[in-house]
Amino acid sequence: MPLFEKYTVDLVINGHNHQYERTDVIKGGQVKELPIGGTAHPETDGVVYVTAGAAGRGLYAFSAPDSYEGHEHEADSVASFVNTEEGRRNETVTWSRVRYLDYSFLRVDVTPAAKGHRTTLTVSGIAETGRRIDHFTVARTAK
Repeated sequence: MPLFEKYTVDLVINGHNHQYERTDVIKGGQVKELPIGGTAHPETDGVVYVTAGAAGRGLYAFSAPDSYEGHEHEADSVASFVNTEEGRRNETVTWSRVRYLDYSFLRVDVTPAAKGHRTTLTVSGIAETGRRIDHFTVARTAK
């Protein structure tokens, strides 16, 4: 995470876990809420992390309830866990904003801009039915 913040990364997408989960914006260990439909500014807010791994093999279960567009389950924190060399370690996290446990994929639309103007990434989580389960924007000044 420190390297992503150091280089002002706009968005981190990974897919190891077989599910869809999106964080709020995180910077310096601090969490800033990024609601569904919200906008993050990496230069000031930090980085958004998305696990978009729900397109293939069997899906993993969450230790927290699903919460996605049209089916929000607001929670200040949720139970989670980390796998370590010593085994599974339970933890409580405040950054888990969207959780969807069915097949889905991630769509990212890029709006480029000339230097000094606003450029955006419009990010949408899409269920296999075609229904949108999440959307947010990442905006920054083009360099």
